[in-house]
Amino acid sequence: MDLWGLHPVDLERQRRKKMGRPLNKRLFTTAAGGATAGASEIKVNFNSGGGVKEGTIIRQKGSKKFVVSETGAADTEHTCTLTSGVLPANLTSGQMSISVQGNDNETYLVSKIAGRKLTVNAPTGSQNANALDGLSLAWDFAAASAGKVKVEEAGDDDVANADDDDFTENA
Repeated sequence: MDLWGLHPVDLERQRRKKMGRPLNKRLFTTAAGGATAGASEIKVNFNSGGGVKEGTIIRQKGSKKFVVSETGAADTEHTCTLTSGVLPANLTSGQMSISVQGNDNETYLVSKIAGRKLTVNAPTGSQNANALDGLSLAWDFAAASAGKVKVEEAGDDDVANADDDDFTENA
């Protein structure tokens, strides 16, 4: 027997990268059902290889890796990585973005998201002031205010572009 006991744990395994605090599951949908009335689900834009689509998060696999489902297409699941600085129209296969609106009425992209805070980045090539670029801010689905941004909400049905929030960036 040594100092570490019977089953030593090597230091590499102890320092393994961890996801951190995951998002609350109430912010997710199901692949079969999509967005629901009375709930607040995060809207995402993603590219699964067949062009950019709107959708919702089904589950979180890592700090920047999510399983998403296309709005209006039941039982579709795609694993995508949260990408910042890229406009939704320019996403490549396997990438996704979450858009937020700041209290300066500018659209920002999320580079990191947790249960209560997120980090925003201005899209590459943006021609606007983007005063909140690089800041860590509180988030909600309500109107943006000082120190808080509004996240795009998926709407209350599983129909694309029907009643969801739509923040656009004029790059």
